[in-house]
Amino acid sequence: MKSFRIPRLQEELKKIFNIALSQQINDPKLSWVQITDVVLAKDLRYAKLYFSHYNNHASHDKIRELLIKSSGFLKKQIAGAQLMRTIPELSFFYDETEDRAEKMDTLLATLKDDYSDDADYDPDIDIDDYLDDDDYFDFDEEEDDYEDFEDNEDDED
Repeated sequence: MKSFRIPRLQEELKKIFNIALSQQINDPKLSWVQITDVVLAKDLRYAKLYFSHYNNHASHDKIRELLIKSSGFLKKQIAGAQLMRTIPELSFFYDETEDRAEKMDTLLATLKDDYSDDADYDPDIDIDDYLDDDDYFDFDEEEDDYEDFEDNEDDED
């Protein structure tokens, strides 16, 4: 049976950390820093915290160092919430999802420019001009084609 405890704890910890970062830590260097994901070990002794920062021009390593320095405060927040018996060791990692998404956007934009189909599109083209009359199949809904099938069943009995 799958345990739902660890995913629930991960979501609660993420909420606690984001509230603490946005409302309780008054460090301007940590402004706009968010915890995007929390991954707990199965024994709940270790937690990996993935962070991202928007509108913050500090380097990833500098923000990681500041988060490591504030890890004691974050552990106190876990203890205050009384979610867990043991407080996990926190380790911080930069979440590269936004960077990868930006690279994909630029790649798709260049492909769109290279393969633009707008020049070939003509809204006045009628598809009936390209289809043969033999390509159409007339189906009469009122006509009952099931009679032959029913007759064959009677013959088998």
